[in-house]
Amino acid sequence: MKSQTVNRSLTASYSLVQSFYWINFSSAIAFSSVYLLDCGLTSAQIGMIMAASGITAAVVQPIVAAYADRPTAPSLKMIVAVTCFAALLMGIAVCAAHRRSPFLTGLLFGGCVAALQFLLPFINSLGTEMLNQGYSLNWGLSRGIGSIVYAAASCLLGILVPRSGVIAIPVCIALGYGVLTFCVWRYPFQKRALTDAEERKAEPSSPAVFFKEYPRFLIVLAGTAMLYVSHALINTFLYQIIQTKGGGSAEVGLITSMCGLIEIPPMLLFARMLKKAGCGFWFKICGAAIALKSIGTLLVSSMGALYAVQLFQMLGWGLISIVPVYYVNQVIRAKDAIKGQAYMAMTYTIGSVLASLGGGALIDLAGVNAMLFAAAGSGLAGAVVICIFAER
Repeated sequence: MKSQTVNRSLTASYSLVQSFYWINFSSAIAFSSVYLLDCGLTSAQIGMIMAASGITAAVVQPIVAAYADRPTAPSLKMIVAVTCFAALLMGIAVCAAHRRSPFLTGLLFGGCVAALQFLLPFINSLGTEMLNQGYSLNWGLSRGIGSIVYAAASCLLGILVPRSGVIAIPVCIALGYGVLTFCVWRYPFQKRALTDAEERKAEPSSPAVFFKEYPRFLIVLAGTAMLYVSHALINTFLYQIIQTKGGGSAEVGLITSMCGLIEIPPMLLFARMLKKAGCGFWFKICGAAIALKSIGTLLVSSMGALYAVQLFQMLGWGLISIVPVYYVNQVIRAKDAIKGQAYMAMTYTIGSVLASLGGGALIDLAGVNAMLFAAAGSGLAGAVVICIFAER
């Protein structure tokens, strides 16, 4: 009876962690252009800020992940909590610097985004590590609840920004990181105890050694990064896309909340879906859906049609936000688990960096349609790579 209570509370606690992580994702990523354009930055400058944030996260992630896999390293929960607290301080600083200096605002906002991207594999590992230890944690349900909260936060911001001004965005970031810090601190995480044999083998390995052991995984990572380029181009510059279809900031909140709701069913049902087909199959399906969404976004010319295109979100982001986590947990050995999750999360970071660097410049030089053409090409290429190389 006691064990069942612990297991139920573990799912609830992890759901809170996922929820407040995705609240920050909504405010810092989906509304980044809305806020930074209002503060006087151009699309190209916003792209550079998002790219610099992604590069910072990509450089630090594998270093910290390799360190976290060591038996003598601090608890993963401590690493996440300290990062969240540092991001909280930066979020407060963004509020204090509001409209005083575009450079300072961009620097601080970029720091909040870098922390968010850095945290992704470690937030995922807080759950998968407990699953690997035999705890009964419904990862898909927790991630689905995170999407519900993401949708609600996006809708709320879409209403608040026109009424209260863009200051609502950094306020939401600061509050989100504050509550996330508390939720992580309260989460009952336990570091996995290694056997003597595992401790002897737990020496940190270089990327070259890691990918020599998992060569096919490297190609899958490349394909996943291309899918994320496609997704990030549309997600980061959603405001500019919506403007070309006749909408504004309110529609950003509506579409973002729609996507958050549409992507929930596969997250909640993924355990059953795995009984029908393996991770490799669902990986291929999500690659095709992301490609189709990017192509559809390029081709449609009205807000009504753009709303319809969001249906691809169900099997696109709805699956890619959960399938890679399970995929890594199946194809990577336990001793390399955190490193595997970090490398997979880096594909999102790399995709975001490439999208931010190229997307803003493409919009300023050639317009939104040129950026959407690049998104469609990247999504199609990524889908082809995943369909060929994803393992069963």
